[in-house]
Amino acid sequence: MIPGQVPSDKQAFDQIIGRVKSEVGGFIKLVSVSKKQGMFKRTAPFWSLARMMFPIAEAVGDLIHQKKTAQNLVLVLGNEFESERKGYAGKAACIALLYRHSLTHTDELRKLVHGTTEVHWRISYRENPRHLDLVTKSPGVYQINFDTTAFYTDIARLCKAAKRKSWGGSIMNRYNSWLNYTLANPKPPKKLSWNEKEAMAEIANF
Repeated sequence: MIPGQVPSDKQAFDQIIGRVKSEVGGFIKLVSVSKKQGMFKRTAPFWSLARMMFPIAEAVGDLIHQKKTAQNLVLVLGNEFESERKGYAGKAACIALLYRHSLTHTDELRKLVHGTTEVHWRISYRENPRHLDLVTKSPGVYQINFDTTAFYTDIARLCKAAKRKSWGGSIMNRYNSWLNYTLANPKPPKKLSWNEKEAMAEIANF
């Protein structure tokens, strides 16, 4: 087996759980210790926590739904995450745009504007009861609360629940397919991105 390869559906989820707990959970523990020592007064590294966890949630969505990237995240939030904690359904696409898309492509969170309606963000740390609350700030202005530590708990719970289900090897196969990135695939012909073309040119000169 090559490094990272898994022999079963269950092992795929176990590997994700292990990294979530050791890396994200470890980071949260460091933040808690730091707060006791006087750091992060009335704040926390919200941006970093969101940037760590949304790719994990999207990867879990890819394992289960196997659609396009953003669609995988929206589907897993609205379905599997909803099964672990009520409140994701009906807000999943907005959450993906507010918290994942913004921090993946820019250095700021941003509000959503649709006609005369606005959807604002509020990100927190250890405010689990407020997680996913939809707050009306004023007529036509809403706010979706998002708690980073609650999201961490939900990812771990989702993976634990998923590994107890029967997937018929589809999770294992999808997980193992992540381990190779084929740049040129002639069957069928694949349209290469700019980045892929540049990588192929660089590899040709190695």
